[in-house]
Amino acid sequence: MESAKGWLFIADAHISESDEPRQLMLVRFLEENRDRMACLVILGDLFDFWFGFPGYLDPIYRPICEMLLSLSRDGVKIIYLEGNHDFSVGGFFTDTLHGQVYPGDHVLELNGYRVFLCHGDNIDPADLSYRFYRGLLKNRAVYALIRLLGPGRTRRVKNFFNRMTWMHRRREHPGGLHRDEAFAREKCEEGMDVVIFGHIHRPCEKTFVLGGRTCYYFNVGDWIEHFSYLWYHPRSGFRLGNYRPESWVSPEKSQGLS
Repeated sequence: MESAKGWLFIADAHISESDEPRQLMLVRFLEENRDRMACLVILGDLFDFWFGFPGYLDPIYRPICEMLLSLSRDGVKIIYLEGNHDFSVGGFFTDTLHGQVYPGDHVLELNGYRVFLCHGDNIDPADLSYRFYRGLLKNRAVYALIRLLGPGRTRRVKNFFNRMTWMHRRREHPGGLHRDEAFAREKCEEGMDVVIFGHIHRPCEKTFVLGGRTCYYFNVGDWIEHFSYLWYHPRSGFRLGNYRPESWVSPEKSQGLS
């Protein structure tokens, strides 16, 4: 029964051609939890670079995409919020997975909670340099150019896009690390009960009491260092966790032992 299942939130796996062990680890995690999921919410940057070419699937991403397709066929709802490494996600996620894709933020109702979702890269209105960068790369003209280049040529220029995004992350100073908490509090003051995003690669949870209301902020962390996630279940509420399977041996290590 769907009512007995929960919602799983993940973000920031940044899967690339050099990350097959992490990709397979995420696939295993999703497989182990498929029977518990009513909905999978991906809060951006599942891939280190993604552009949604119609009818094309990069073979690098085949393991995770096949898992997502299997989940979709099992009736798991898939929601994707675009991150700063995602460009025109669409295509596979909407047409094949029949998922919901949001280029910006999204608000949903979850068992009485008003939940605000976003990737988290665009929460600081004072960061004008990033807003300029985002507008420079995420627009219809750039997307049209990428479509003209096609998948093969786009692979050659994707490093440029990735350098731009990672350069911005390196410019973030320690004093800005709490901007996420301030943003979450602002959203709660506007009427949200729960605020969830990623981007900062640091799982955390905060509770705010505002006018007698208890509100929550969760950052789901990443699948690079923390292998973290957020579960919501109607009976037990929200819970952050980390995937640390003791029996996990990456394909690279298992080959070395044979």
